[in-house]
Amino acid sequence: MTAHMTKPLTRDDNAPAAPRWINILVQRQLEDISSGNGAYLDTFLKAAKAAGLNVRVIFAPWHSFGNRPWARIHPRLGEKIDEIVWPGAVLSADGRYVSLAPRVWVRFAVRLVLEAQRRVGFKPLIRSYLGRPLALVERQKLAGSVNAFPAALTLAEYSSMGPALSHITYSTARSCLMHDLLSDRATRFRAAGLPVDFHEVSFDDEIRWIETCDSLVFASANELKKVSAQVPRARSVWLRPDAPDYTTGAAAGPVRIVFIGTTHGGNALSLDHFIDHIWPIIHARRPGLTFEIAGSIGKGLSPERASAPGVRVLGRVENLADIGGQGTIGVAPTMLATGVSIKVAEYLLLGMTCVAYPLALEGFGDVLDDLVTCVQTPDAFAQAVLELADRDDLRQAKASQIAAQARSRLSNTEVIDLLSETPLPLATAWKPAK
Repeated sequence: MTAHMTKPLTRDDNAPAAPRWINILVQRQLEDISSGNGAYLDTFLKAAKAAGLNVRVIFAPWHSFGNRPWARIHPRLGEKIDEIVWPGAVLSADGRYVSLAPRVWVRFAVRLVLEAQRRVGFKPLIRSYLGRPLALVERQKLAGSVNAFPAALTLAEYSSMGPALSHITYSTARSCLMHDLLSDRATRFRAAGLPVDFHEVSFDDEIRWIETCDSLVFASANELKKVSAQVPRARSVWLRPDAPDYTTGAAAGPVRIVFIGTTHGGNALSLDHFIDHIWPIIHARRPGLTFEIAGSIGKGLSPERASAPGVRVLGRVENLADIGGQGTIGVAPTMLATGVSIKVAEYLLLGMTCVAYPLALEGFGDVLDDLVTCVQTPDAFAQAVLELADRDDLRQAKASQIAAQARSRLSNTEVIDLLSETPLPLATAWKPAK
């Protein structure tokens, strides 16, 4: 049994006889658009559509459900996907994909037990499936579905999905979307004092997973530099963070200091650090300033931090443009970096000035260095924020530079060009949707 959803396709008589498809092999649920991997997949899909590709997502039959036997596709992702194939699942009337695999339901039962233990005070380590490659039997089952739908380009999402590419039997260009360099994650989590709740892999193993790829798409410019030399046959490109074309206000109203973030261990660590070590310095010197926290990360704050003087928890902000513009200073006190800090790109594309620790810029190479105020210590961080808050001329000049240059520096033309140039293999043939 395979759940299969296809949008009606209309053939354009002026277009080539064979529309170009991309098969994206996925091993996770796609319900969340606010997390880094959700945002980057959305950006990649946007580039694929700009390159004229039809998008087919093929899920790993068991792995993709994680610990829950049902899943939805986020609407923002769904509108860019032309076809969904989920082996071993059925599509319910309410739009959920439901697993028919007993092993997935057993995992769900185990997860319920662990959750019950957590709620009564125990602290069981609930591991995610991030970084864990598919077992051979699941790869073979997935390959059966993938080989039934030839495509010009076949892309593994995450390096851990790379081994599945070896089971493809049709002629295709092979690629991988590298959200994170998985082999670096455990080191960074341990250094930050966070539990390693995902599968660990060595750098050499991760390179082996992707060594047959013709192209690699990286979320981080630094990770591209580190990996591309190890896979010289692949064309490597950087997928820059994207955001809507915001229309933001100018400098009207009081200066505001803002942290934008979703619920994530790295965000929690950084936000706690700012409130504990940086905000007290700022508040002592300028008690009239407010620090506003936008996004789901605010829900995880301790009551003491959430009620600290001058701190306001906004929660989810429907239109981020409402808090952007020249009057806003975005802060990125990043203490743990994996991949790239999307919040920095958000700040700049919202027309904000930004103060950050060096880790926040690590994934951007040197592309944004002159647009962001980078500091090394809590005292220097507080001083930089205060200077921008006190000097309207400095803040507005910096914001004007950001508004003029951020969008072009974060353009994904290179990725669109790569996807546009992917050759059409002979195995692909146009056929109407079933």
